[in-house]
Amino acid sequence: ENVGERVDQIKNHHDERLQRLRDTSTELGRPATVMEMAKHLFSARAQGPMADSETYAHLEHLRIRGEMEMTERNGAFEYVLAD
Repeated sequence: ENVGERVDQIKNHHDERLQRLRDTSTELGRPATVMEMAKHLFSARAQGPMADSETYAHLEHLRIRGEMEMTERNGAFEYVLAD
């Protein structure tokens, strides 16, 4: 019923996911694949293509903002916090 409140909830959820990816990258201290990062955003039960694609979208968002760097190794994208 309250569209403005719902928009705020979605924005907050998005911001929390982005922060979790930043924190995960810091904790790992090395580049990690999309699938590896997805394990830190989603429960084991929720793992799969949808979780991977949402994680990829968040990681790309951070990359475009200059907060993450992406490299490709053995056909897999790996992300790490930018310096």
